[in-house]
Amino acid sequence: MIGRLVAARLATYLIVTVAVTDLLRSRIEFSLLVGIPSGLVAGAVAGGVVAWGFADGAPERRRIASAFGAFAITVLVAIVAGSLLPVGTALTVVVGTVVGLLTAVGVYRCDDGSARTRRA
Repeated sequence: MIGRLVAARLATYLIVTVAVTDLLRSRIEFSLLVGIPSGLVAGAVAGGVVAWGFADGAPERRRIASAFGAFAITVLVAIVAGSLLPVGTALTVVVGTVVGLLTAVGVYRCDDGSARTRRA
């Protein structure tokens, strides 16, 4: 759970920061000063959603949290791979997001939520 929580926060932070900075680049000179706080807020919200999903053990919430965690891990792997290959940042984020969405859908459909339910 902790790994998915950290991955969800980090991936959301990176995606939102890059997207907001890139979208505002032509309008605001220091667009990164708007992108970083936006990414921090989005990352905090994403971490809260994942923590909430794993809190009770409710099967549907656990499935959503598992899917979001898988999305985040896939995006992080794509960003690392994109930084090692000679492709642009925008293409890396787009490809990572698309592959992450496909992974999240696959995890959501395959995970019934009961396999990881833990009893204290």
